[in-house]
This record gives sequence, structure tokens and C-alpha cells, in this order.
Amino acid sequence: MWSSPIPILLSSELAGCGLDKGTLARSARPGGELVRILRGAYVQRRDLHGLTWSEAHRVKVIAARLTGALEGAVLARESAAVVHGIPLVGEIPKQVQVVRPGRDGGRSSAGIHTLRAGCDFQTVLDDGVPVASVAQTLADLGRRRPLRYVLAGFDAMLREGRVTKDGIAAAAPERTWGRQRLSRTIQAADPDSESPGESLSRAVMIEHHLPLPALQEPVRDQRGGLLGRVDFMWPEHGVIGEFDGRVKYGRELTGRAMDDVLLAERRRELDIESATGMRVVRWLWDDALREQGMLEILAGAGIRAIH
Repeated sequence: MWSSPIPILLSSELAGCGLDKGTLARSARPGGELVRILRGAYVQRRDLHGLTWSEAHRVKVIAARLTGALEGAVLARESAAVVHGIPLVGEIPKQVQVVRPGRDGGRSSAGIHTLRAGCDFQTVLDDGVPVASVAQTLADLGRRRPLRYVLAGFDAMLREGRVTKDGIAAAAPERTWGRQRLSRTIQAADPDSESPGESLSRAVMIEHHLPLPALQEPVRDQRGGLLGRVDFMWPEHGVIGEFDGRVKYGRELTGRAMDDVLLAERRRELDIESATGMRVVRWLWDDALREQGMLEILAGAGIRAIH
């Protein structure tokens, strides 16, 4: 059974607790305790704080199911992605994305956006709900979203073995809008990329014509012991790149104080530099998302556009 990251309050249930439509409307005004996310579905405003875009969209998808708004519909694009657990970078449409067999697209109502889909649209059942297949979802997103926003999803699904490059390509008609963009994304996808931040970083490198690095290269000390795998390596430039996601440094994940973890990372970095003779550079999520910060860090290490 699908689960929501936060409680969803249905108006039918709230009415049973003595809350009429007028009370609900007042509670859902700007600044009120409730937020109406779909017709007949509310959440506590405080519960929305801290949700990622994907988590917030998943709440809407589940609310659409609970209220019956998905009757006769197939979840598609970003909405299908959050159900499949496909990583998405960047903003996500506010409306739930669906296709309806036998109906044209371009219609929006009550938080649902109905899209156009061909007769060969691939679907699967997820907890009894029709959803675009993983290959279909990636094909649709790859035709429409920039590389930096979709590469993480392609990399992750290939890494998990849930799709193949040929399968993604087959889910999009040969003569269709965005096919060239999709082909470039399929070509760029690499299952060796281990996190959305690494995929985003590589997309920035590709879009700005930087020399492409080797991924997840092992580094060993003088005795042959494994020091670890590095995210990116440019042996010909003598540079190693590490995406610093920061989330891995939380005490709740490591059980260690932040200063201890950072010190251990710095020691590891020095060991890698000593073992390889290469320079190690790091960048953060915002550096990659906003691009310029990451590009400047790499340029400072001699990694620049090759054309």
C-alpha cells in the first residue's frame, strides 16, 4: 500500500468530526492551519515544512488516489517518477500528471493535468494503480526536461537494473518531438554514477563541454589497501573531484559529531592525494545546481571546457 510522508486529511473524514465546509474553508485560508492540496484533501500546514519537491508531489498523488481523482487515469511523467522512486532534480509540476486512454491531453482540473499519450503508451500496475512504466516515464521526461534535471533518474534506474537503454529508447516513437534530446540523455547515462548529486555534476560537465572523468575509481595506498573510491578522476589532468552531499555527515546517520566526520574526511583526502599525487577538489550541491560555483572550482584545478 502506498504511504504518504505526512498525514492526509479527507474532507469526508473531517466532516464526521464536526467540521463543515465553511470551517474547512476558513482553516485553509492563507496562513491557516490547513492547506488544501486537492479537492477534498487537506494537510496540516506545519507538516509541509521540510518536504522535498518529490515528497510533496507524492502527497498530492496519494491524495488524488484517496479522493477518486485517479479513476480511469494512468499516472505519467513526474507523478509516475515519484511513485517509481526515480530521482528528480529541479522543480516538479504542482498538478498531478496523468494520461487517460481515449482522451486528448491539455486539460486541467482540480489539481490534475491530463496529457496526450499514444496508443503504445507503456503502463504497469503499482499497488493496483496504472502507472507509466519506468522506461516510458524516463522516455517522456528525457524528451522534455534538461539533462541536468533527468540524468540522475536515468543513472539510478540503470544502476538498479530496472531498465535498459534500449528499453528507454523503444518507449519513444522514432518521429517525435524531443527525440534528439532523449537520445543525448540515453547516451550520457551511466550506471556507475552513485548519487543524484554525482549525476547532476556530470550533467553540468557535459553541458559545459568539460573533459569527462572516470567514475568511482578505486584508490589504494602504497601497501595496496583500499582508501576508497573517488567520484570523479581526471588522470591526465592530475585531478580528483568529489561531490560533497553533506547529508552523509549528519550525526543521525553516522552517530559521530560533525567535527569528527569532517576531520576524518580531510584525512582521507590527504591520504588520497599522497597515494595518487593528484589534487582533490570538492563542491557542494548548490555549487552543482547553480553550475557556476562548480565550474569555477574545477577551472581552478585546470578542468576547463575543451571546445
